[in-house]
Amino acid sequence: MSPANPKQSRFALTALYVMLGAGLSACGGGGGGDSAPVTPQPKGPLTVTVDPVVAGSNLVLRISLVAGAVGPAEITYATSSPTANTGDATGGDRCNSVGVDYVAIASGTVSVPAGASSTTVNITTCENTGFEPNEGLELTTSFEGRNTRNRATLLNTTAGGLNDSGMNQCLNSANALVACSASDLAGQDGQLGRDAQALTNNSTDGRVGFSYAVTATDCLTDKVTGLVWDKASASASTLAAAQGLPAAANAAVLCGRSDWRLPTADELMSLVDAGISSGARIDPQFGTTAAVPAWSASAYAADTRAAWVVDFGSGAVAFETATNPLAKTFAARLVAGAAPTAPACDEAATDRYTEHGNGTVTDKRTGLMWQQCVDGLSGTSCGTGSATTHANFGAALARATAVNNDSAGAGRGFADWRVPNRNELASLVNLRCTSPAIQRSRFPGTPATSSWTSTPLATAGLVWYVDFSDGNVAPSGSTGNRVLRLVRAGQ
Repeated sequence: MSPANPKQSRFALTALYVMLGAGLSACGGGGGGDSAPVTPQPKGPLTVTVDPVVAGSNLVLRISLVAGAVGPAEITYATSSPTANTGDATGGDRCNSVGVDYVAIASGTVSVPAGASSTTVNITTCENTGFEPNEGLELTTSFEGRNTRNRATLLNTTAGGLNDSGMNQCLNSANALVACSASDLAGQDGQLGRDAQALTNNSTDGRVGFSYAVTATDCLTDKVTGLVWDKASASASTLAAAQGLPAAANAAVLCGRSDWRLPTADELMSLVDAGISSGARIDPQFGTTAAVPAWSASAYAADTRAAWVVDFGSGAVAFETATNPLAKTFAARLVAGAAPTAPACDEAATDRYTEHGNGTVTDKRTGLMWQQCVDGLSGTSCGTGSATTHANFGAALARATAVNNDSAGAGRGFADWRVPNRNELASLVNLRCTSPAIQRSRFPGTPATSSWTSTPLATAGLVWYVDFSDGNVAPSGSTGNRVLRLVRAGQ
């Protein structure tokens, strides 16, 4: 199913709990006396829990009676018809139907056996045939007039999305780097996404959320993005030297391929592991990698004598003069496949983005939904109001919470907005543009200034930002006035 068709589903469970075992008062003649006293069973709502699953696996709903209660009990359940919203799964009658994420059940019943206190329901989910973001089912249980809402997540692992950042620690309000479970600041990168999810955080194929497969010994396939990389990096003192490397790789048919090229800046950035605090910020499977900037094929829009580099010694993305007049140390790494293209800065009709007419935009390449305007601006051209600057990291994270608490207003009908991580926010950068470096027809009014991300640096006290004046990505202090654009879905 293509992420070009955003979706929503609501999955409703209606529970009927039949309490048995209550004694009946004796009646009629015969001197039988009163019946034995009966201890009433506890009453209360059902508890429904559900863990995330990889799409194509059974989604298991665990349904428990109120503490102290036991069956037999009959529970009825049903699924509702979905509407179309980014990040929500779609039900259907079978998995081989186009666009179906799970097999819907019009109605059904399940029993809690006598003496038991819980039962399970299995929902069939469908494997993905192409890239789409993670999606959710909203689960609603109703018992004795009380409703409980749950949301289950389908993790979509087909290649084509964004890599997570590699950062799985968090800052606290004292500006110390701690385990995310110990942080008092919610909504950070390390608490969300592939890096924080046990099903996609498996060190056998890559550190934290990264996932690589060996291709013909000398190359690695990124199973998240789908890109194929040369495992080795080479020294390249100038951009011209880097641009000469693909010809030799193609002549040698490296790893059986002859479509090697210099990667774009965003492709190269996808390899950065921002959770590593020293040495080269890249997965160890790439072997020995110089902790220096690597050339990309992306020219600097404000001056074509410069090109963008990704620094594997720090993780930063910046531009450098192509001829390297200061004699710095640079490297290059090759990628295989066709090069992506970015839309023109003011292109009115671009297939990459879908405007929903309510102040939100979905990026079909990443599956993410964005607030069209930065925080504080509104209107069709984002010309109403003024961009709000948030003085520190905690204030930016708190703003997402405030927007979610106003889902009908600032939340545009949603209550799961969050501050984007560094890779997500950088995915909006269009390096063909400057001041601002973004597709301006879809994101009008964007200030040419730096914007908060939810990703701390792997050393305490700093936070990554993305600067939309030109597109650079760098760390800075956790205080400092920056604007904010919120994102949802995809996690």
